[in-house]
Amino acid sequence: MKFWKSKEEKEIERKIRARKAKMALKQYITNLEALKRRVFLQGKEAAKLGDEELLRRSAVKYLTLENRIKQAKRLLLLMEEAEIQRELVKVSGEFLRFSRDIVESIAEGPGAEDVAKMQVEFEKAMTKVESLDEALSSMLDVTSESILSGNFDEETIKEAEAFFDVEPSGERLKEIEKAMRA
Repeated sequence: MKFWKSKEEKEIERKIRARKAKMALKQYITNLEALKRRVFLQGKEAAKLGDEELLRRSAVKYLTLENRIKQAKRLLLLMEEAEIQRELVKVSGEFLRFSRDIVESIAEGPGAEDVAKMQVEFEKAMTKVESLDEALSSMLDVTSESILSGNFDEETIKEAEAFFDVEPSGERLKEIEKAMRA
């Protein structure tokens, strides 16, 4: 019996939890959308009958369901964004490891002081990559657990969004946003 898990085992478990959470979230969205259609039809029927109170309650339910669907879709997008960011971090880490190996092989020749400085910079970059990977992993864990336990709300979404508070700007950003809206 193992008392601790390897990094690979933890990563596999994290991926499984995230996949289960995303599937549960997609099913939740599908169920809410079906319920929203039913509530809309109920509201139409209430309007035909002239029952203003039932019509108003149906409209309130409809708006509530729309809001929940929007929140769930937003959380799903945040989880996918975190997964993409983790992949970017991994690719960057692999490149940095490759670069460090090259620097170490060059270090045996002339200019060893410059190479040593580069080695220190690579080590700093690797530390940043590893800490970012840990933060994103934590975000995915918390989000997945919240979804799987059924305890996700606006607070969970805000916590997930906090990991992506980088706001680049510029003309190119506006062009990309415009293309995404089209």
